[in-house]
Amino acid sequence: MTTPTDLMDQPEAEQTAPDAKTPADLPSGVEAEQKNARRGKRARLFPKSILPGRRSSSDSDAADPEKNKPGEFKGRKHIGTDDARPAKRAPRKTSDVLGYRAMLPSGVAWLGADEWSATLRISDINYLAAEQDTQEAVVDRWARFLNSFGAGMRVEVTVLNRVLDDEAVASLVAKELHGDEIDQWREDFNKMVRGRLASVAGNTITQKFLTVTVQESDREKAEANLIRTAHEAAAQLAAMDGCRAELLNRAERLQVFSHILRPYETFAFDEDSFDPNHRVATADFVAPWAIERTTSDGPLIFRNPSGDTYHQTLWIRDYPAWLSDRLISELADIKCTLSVSLHLEPYDQVDGMTMVQRQIAELEMQTIAEQKKAAKAGYDQEFIPHKLQEANREARELRTELEQSNQKMFSTVIVIGLSGPSREILDQNVKRALRVIRKLSCQAEVTSYMQHDALTTELPIGVRRIPMRRTLTTASAAIIVPFTTQELHVKGGSWYGLNAQSGNAIVADRTKTVNGNGFILGTTGSGKSQAAKAEITNVFLDRPDDDIIIIDPEREYEPLMQAFRGSIVRIDAGSRDHLNAMDIELGVELGEDDPIKTKADFVLSMLGSLIGSRDGLTPTQRSLIDRCAVALYRQYSAEQDEREMPTLGDLREALAATQNPEAIELADALEIYTVGSLNAFAQQTNVDVQNRLISYDISRLGTEMRTFGMMVILDQVWNRVARNRAEGRRTWLYIDEFHLLFSNPYSAEYFRAMYKRARKWGLIPTGITQNIEELLSNEDARLMLANSNFLQLLAQTATDADSLCHLLHLSEEQRRAFTNVPPGCGLLRSGNALVPFDNRMPTSSKLYRLFSTKFGEE
Repeated sequence: MTTPTDLMDQPEAEQTAPDAKTPADLPSGVEAEQKNARRGKRARLFPKSILPGRRSSSDSDAADPEKNKPGEFKGRKHIGTDDARPAKRAPRKTSDVLGYRAMLPSGVAWLGADEWSATLRISDINYLAAEQDTQEAVVDRWARFLNSFGAGMRVEVTVLNRVLDDEAVASLVAKELHGDEIDQWREDFNKMVRGRLASVAGNTITQKFLTVTVQESDREKAEANLIRTAHEAAAQLAAMDGCRAELLNRAERLQVFSHILRPYETFAFDEDSFDPNHRVATADFVAPWAIERTTSDGPLIFRNPSGDTYHQTLWIRDYPAWLSDRLISELADIKCTLSVSLHLEPYDQVDGMTMVQRQIAELEMQTIAEQKKAAKAGYDQEFIPHKLQEANREARELRTELEQSNQKMFSTVIVIGLSGPSREILDQNVKRALRVIRKLSCQAEVTSYMQHDALTTELPIGVRRIPMRRTLTTASAAIIVPFTTQELHVKGGSWYGLNAQSGNAIVADRTKTVNGNGFILGTTGSGKSQAAKAEITNVFLDRPDDDIIIIDPEREYEPLMQAFRGSIVRIDAGSRDHLNAMDIELGVELGEDDPIKTKADFVLSMLGSLIGSRDGLTPTQRSLIDRCAVALYRQYSAEQDEREMPTLGDLREALAATQNPEAIELADALEIYTVGSLNAFAQQTNVDVQNRLISYDISRLGTEMRTFGMMVILDQVWNRVARNRAEGRRTWLYIDEFHLLFSNPYSAEYFRAMYKRARKWGLIPTGITQNIEELLSNEDARLMLANSNFLQLLAQTATDADSLCHLLHLSEEQRRAFTNVPPGCGLLRSGNALVPFDNRMPTSSKLYRLFSTKFGEE
């Protein structure tokens, strides 16, 4: 078979083969309804197929090639098109296995006849690591979600694993060399990442998709219906622990096919350059160049210019009476390229009940026949085969369950597709999948004689061509939850180590979460400063247009600043570096209509922390300070070309000049901070704070001035944030010993307000502290912590771990990720993802020596 070229996709009017029925030729709604009714009359219910954990008698027939050869299946006809039946001959073109006739730019695909489908990409959630109550809630919501689909619709859930080689993963986070003195650190980072990836068995990217198929004769109505259904599905899924869902457009949907059918090819489809008038179809970009079948059992060989791919499809033939919720997750844990597709077709509740009643009637007839046979043989008429008794009991229990609940019946099938670059590797992958399936008490078989149809059934297109079916209730179907071990791999993000559970790379991007606010928490020696420096290094090397500001109370970041040519501003009583506490940005919007009013409010808070009593400044004192400060700023605004920026000394003189006794008292209180020994913030700013990497060293700032100094620095930072925002630059702020901010209500209030405004102003703040207990004792800090979308929880004490679990609603398994763990390991939260991480660095690396603060290591 060769690449398909005779089917053309057009944005508006889809061209099809001459013998194909176009959407315009589809029957009206009434005729389609009548056609579906006729199909329903021909539908046959297989004995035991409706009983959970039981095998349909048709299943064995379908699996036996002697009883059911391709094209001769005698079972239930799927509601929809004839595509649901096995093909009677091999596909003429490789595009035939794709299962669709044409695809619209919106991503809606026409499957033929009156069927259309759309696919959503859904995110993973912390299901396996969640508490039991949370898992039960997820299964319950998943059941309600499945129940929301009515008859005439189909749902396909697909889990796709793609294996990336170490070099491919390393290239995603590798630092590009620039030929400068920083290259030594870039090279060391790249070497470290390759070494860490080589230490694990393989890197997989797991993606999950939900495909919805509807029946509609009109194309525009079908497209609108599917888009509306996708939005409703996304809203329902969001209630499942924040699961996100997004509708795939045509290019995104084709790329999924390309990953399966052309795994080594570069995806070449481009929506802007695609022109169907040039006799090219979307299928030409994703279908294999040729598909070769080896034997009746397979495997198929996808022939592509970049290499061959061997592919085998299995189907799960039988389930145990009690199915584990880990079926899909266990399969997804296999380190190979595979896809798991669960097809679900709901029946109306009335139809489902009718099926059960009919089944019970058939079982009763079989019971009577067995009784007659026993009487004729001279046995007791109550002697009935155990299997028949069990089937009768289960059928009646099922009827009771349907009568007393709103559950539906679903026609289902699960197929597993596995790939490998060679026959030997494929066989190994198939054996691993069969072992996992048997471990969960299920039985699987190769889809003999129907590998092409099985491949179509496996693809996330919404077409079910193989004849095997199992009928399950909502509760039975819902236990096959698609959620697995959560991974974190955001395109364009930064390296945060390896997933401690799966060994896959963790790549996160704080700029793509709801807010970038974050904390790095850990006990002494847990690796928190190393974690902060690692992220700073990633930002510095990956984001040349972003600025980085560090508040360093322990002089831990000086080696990093020197290595990356950053600026260090030393703030203490004897330093030559000065910051003017009254600096104001008149030409930049600071969030209020009047920047002078904003700055005056800050001066009040600043002096309240500096010279206020335990209860702060009195109303009279506040009025006096506000009056003098506003007057100074108004005068500077009018004459800024001729006057210097006001300072605390100018404010002191203005207060004294009022001759008000309380103002004079305030001026006296300010003397030590203006002309006395603590005048570090009462002089004109004389440092260059324009370097994109800057550190404020406050290690020698006395205890009395620590809070006041922090407030002055934060004000300087906010001025920088405002300027950067006007220029379209992002600002990253790292504050070590973060708990110090909350020792004073004024600084706590200022920083809390900064956290609230950060997202809109392009600020990404990060608090770093080892004093977890002190942080959690402050209600404002607890709220900030709970509402931060980025957290790195390194090793914690048992008490702190309990408090964090209570605040963040973490499970016991998640708690274990940051208790009794080595330095550099812990739990990472980024957005809705919560993953255990291992970001340990080899001690031989240059970066480790640059980051390390361990005594005796240089």
